[in-house]
Amino acid sequence: MSDQETAFARAAEARQAIAGVINGVRSGEVELASAFLIADTNPLVGRCFAVKVLEAVPGIGKVRARRTMRALDLDEGIWLDQVRPETRVAVIEAFTQPVSS
Repeated sequence: MSDQETAFARAAEARQAIAGVINGVRSGEVELASAFLIADTNPLVGRCFAVKVLEAVPGIGKVRARRTMRALDLDEGIWLDQVRPETRVAVIEAFTQPVSS
């Protein structure tokens, strides 16, 4: 297998792992806290942008996910495995609170 084929295979594996976590969060099979733990143990998932996983949380959506990230001073370009533990807790707590109008 050439270097290019190896790179393509690795990229496909990463896309599949990331999609698995995002789809699991979207369907409710994977809780957000579990997604963070998966990112810590699987470097392929860890390189997923946190915003993509947060947007997939049922009932949250793109706007609330990004507003919450801004409120917590969390850069939209941060990878899932780079989110600090105290910020993870704050995100999970923010998403369990009802939406205030």
